[in-house]
Amino acid sequence: MCGRYVTPDQSAIERHYHLGRGENNPYSPSPFTARYNVTPQQGNPRAYVPVIRHGADGNPELVTLQWWLLPYWSKESRIKFSTFNARTDKVSSAASYRVPFRKRRCLIPALGWFEWQATAQGKVKWWMHRPDRGMVNFAGLWDRWHRGDEVIESCTIIVGDANSAMKAVHDRMPVIIEPKDEAFWLDTQIDYAPALEALLKPPSDDAITAYAVRSDKRPSDDDATLIEPLEHPASDIAK
Repeated sequence: MCGRYVTPDQSAIERHYHLGRGENNPYSPSPFTARYNVTPQQGNPRAYVPVIRHGADGNPELVTLQWWLLPYWSKESRIKFSTFNARTDKVSSAASYRVPFRKRRCLIPALGWFEWQATAQGKVKWWMHRPDRGMVNFAGLWDRWHRGDEVIESCTIIVGDANSAMKAVHDRMPVIIEPKDEAFWLDTQIDYAPALEALLKPPSDDAITAYAVRSDKRPSDDDATLIEPLEHPASDIAK
């Protein structure tokens, strides 16, 4: 699963996608820095996360959305069931996801994510990231809910089976869309489910690495110390 991750700063995302600052898009974000402790939430625009989707002109656009998908058909602006992760085996059939899967796919830029591993000595917190510390793009879905004058745009991160290197920590991990597949994933003209589902597979074992980090930080902490390795970390993920 993915319940806590790190977002890149706005400049890094814009460089990756060759984007300019959007002036006419009401969802275009104010300049933002990297965040090291992003958690899912409802109803707090200050906690919205950066998302890449197709804009009205057909080109990628950067927006910030609520990380907790609110289906367009919901009667209320907050829902009781969890939708911040969408499982790969549910995206094409579950009521909350099947329409967004066909029409409203997105990419959610990240520098990595955290997972907790249960061991005999207690839980170990792991920082999962690319070996070169570069950006990854989680497969995501987004939706637009509105009632009267109230509009909420929201997203979810798709999670699937973990690769063999990460499976000892957790049996699921975010789906990562490779750069060569980004345009295909975002293309709103493509709604052929088998071709899209073919992208929802674990990355290669060498695509993601991990090291242990401190787990005694406060939930309100949000700085780079959250991804500093332990002084005496375990040499490998406990099997």
